[in-house]
Amino acid sequence: MPTNDLVIRNLGDKLDKYRSIINDLSNSASENLNPKKAKNLQKLLIDAENAYGKLKNAASDDFEDVKDAAHEVFDNLKDELKDISKMISADTLKEKGEDLVHYGQDKLDELEDRIAERPLAAVLLAFGAGLLLSNLLRGSK
Repeated sequence: MPTNDLVIRNLGDKLDKYRSIINDLSNSASENLNPKKAKNLQKLLIDAENAYGKLKNAASDDFEDVKDAAHEVFDNLKDELKDISKMISADTLKEKGEDLVHYGQDKLDELEDRIAERPLAAVLLAFGAGLLLSNLLRGSK
């Protein structure tokens, strides 16, 4: 069973880690974080800091009750950070997907322009590719 000092040290480390993550989120992803989520996150961080302070000052006979309450607050903060991380990841993936669609459409437009400029060459190239593919498939049987 961990000692009181070890529990306090572990929660202090978690608090520092969460504070750092929240600062990074605030600095780099503020446009992805809606104000309600940001306010809730800040409130949870303050709650965690308060719980940590109470735990550090708790008498040994009150320690277990305060420890359980502190763990609950830290779990809530961890869950909120996970939700925000998933939300930001989904937004980033959506943006990357849209970028890929635009890139593909641009390349398709370029190909259509090249075919329009040289239709005979495109038909001969397609015919040659078809013959090559036919020979490769026939040879693999």
